[in-house]
Amino acid sequence: MPSVEKGREPDVTPQGTRLPKPFVADQDFFWGVATSGYQAEGGYNGPGEPLNNWAWAESRGEVVPSGRTSDFWTLANEDFGRCRDMGLNAFRMSIEWSRVQPSTVLGPTEGPPSGTETPPFDERALYSYAQRIAECRAHGLEPIITLHHFVHPAWLGIDAWLKPETIDRFLAFIKHTLTYFLRTLPHDFGCEPPRWFITINEPNLLAFNHYLYRLFPSDHMIGLEPTVQCLAHLLEAHTRAYRLIHEIYVGSETKPMVSFNNYCSDLYWSDTAMIDLLFAPSRSVPREKVQEDLAERARDFDERFKSARLFPTQGLRYFLGQQIKGLHHTVAKRGFSMPCWDRVIALLYERAEVPLDYIAFDYYDPFCAHALRWPTWHDFETRKRSFRDWMLESVASKWWDWHMLPEGLAFFVKHFGRYGLPVLIAENGMALRRLPDNRPFKRRDNLARSQYLREHVRVVSQLVERGQPLIGYLHWSLFDNYEWGSFAPRFGLFSLDYTVYPTRHAVDWTGDNPSATYAQEIREAKAQFAGAARRAGKKTAVREGPESGAAPATNITRTRESNISSTDSVQ
Repeated sequence: MPSVEKGREPDVTPQGTRLPKPFVADQDFFWGVATSGYQAEGGYNGPGEPLNNWAWAESRGEVVPSGRTSDFWTLANEDFGRCRDMGLNAFRMSIEWSRVQPSTVLGPTEGPPSGTETPPFDERALYSYAQRIAECRAHGLEPIITLHHFVHPAWLGIDAWLKPETIDRFLAFIKHTLTYFLRTLPHDFGCEPPRWFITINEPNLLAFNHYLYRLFPSDHMIGLEPTVQCLAHLLEAHTRAYRLIHEIYVGSETKPMVSFNNYCSDLYWSDTAMIDLLFAPSRSVPREKVQEDLAERARDFDERFKSARLFPTQGLRYFLGQQIKGLHHTVAKRGFSMPCWDRVIALLYERAEVPLDYIAFDYYDPFCAHALRWPTWHDFETRKRSFRDWMLESVASKWWDWHMLPEGLAFFVKHFGRYGLPVLIAENGMALRRLPDNRPFKRRDNLARSQYLREHVRVVSQLVERGQPLIGYLHWSLFDNYEWGSFAPRFGLFSLDYTVYPTRHAVDWTGDNPSATYAQEIREAKAQFAGAARRAGKKTAVREGPESGAAPATNITRTRESNISSTDSVQ
């Protein structure tokens, strides 16, 4: 990967890229998939099972019960084998707090009174997770561990992240869990503990979906104040978790790499502003000038996004999207001036460090211009939803409406590459739609998952060749799973028939075989990388001679048709 200084924009031109050794895809780049515990494992919120904050919604019939979902808890080893057979070398999975520190009796939604003793940790669950990490490594996959993927134990209450004491309890969970892995994995399984961590999955969507959109369960009123309060607590939790993980690993031969992953967005204040906030102390931004600095960076981001010209800037949907964006800027700037940010800002300014070792982001269809659609009244399994919810859901884009725009992926990789850190695409994928009775629906654009994969993987390959500090691509997901109250969106490389058993099917109902496509694209990308590295090595040897100690410079030409628009190329 190009050597870059943290917080400084790297030189990502072919002339500026330096490779200290030949590029080896299996060592230097992650090809993988992403999953999450609650969505995939099964065994939550039923009688005698670990309960999380979705247990109330499941028990009230407000959402489809998760049940056994993809049964990953039972089939993990087989799934790791499927990944190995595809040629993958990375697997993102979560350690579910609800399973590690469980409660099996549903208490009050407000959670325990302050000072109440917390439930004990379940050592059997921790051992089972350690075993899965060991199995993951045995199949040649690097585990990328998410420590909080949208859900928390029910004993904390339904709105736990509005309370600052949840941060301390989250840190206690991390300390106990990672200390256990550091001890148990080398001793009992003879393997290295996990190195790559995502502390909190999509903190921006977690806050918005609870307290703005009400897509996630909550007993609190919708509004700006709880949204911002939740988000500030999540960023404080990440920052403190970052420091804690590095402290836990002191003395270990393994150096941890820690980040969080936002759902990336062209709405600056919903995404990039959080990263800029974490960088502010290292950039010597005066503490009292943080808000002004973010506002200036918001203007700069909007200018760069506009100049990229990723889609036509005309039509009713684009006009409405611009109105939403303008409203968002006004409201979000007010939100970032609220006093609930004082705690996290004070924490950040304790040290002139960036609490990120790499930048991770999730890319789907993050563009405000695509947020709305013409009304559709039959897209959702309506369960005890208000008329307001029904109306909003009918005009808001759903998973299976999301556009394919690989040029946008190139834009965001370049955008995040400016921060001088390695960049990981932690999630990327597309949804088909299938009802619980297994009836399928075609997408309006008739897009197949294989086509989607080809377009995005080829953009990724070109970005790597051109010197962007991109270290991995994780497809969401390995198999169909539970998508937050519904089984209708299908994101899997392997499709599932929930009417029988969550057996993995390589060929979906359209006749497409996306897992085979992904494997083929990875083989071609690896060959392409190896050829580029050989060419770079030969050119260096001719130019500098065998005794020169200088690192080889790359001058890689395109070997495939580009999927990157001219306005957002990586030249």
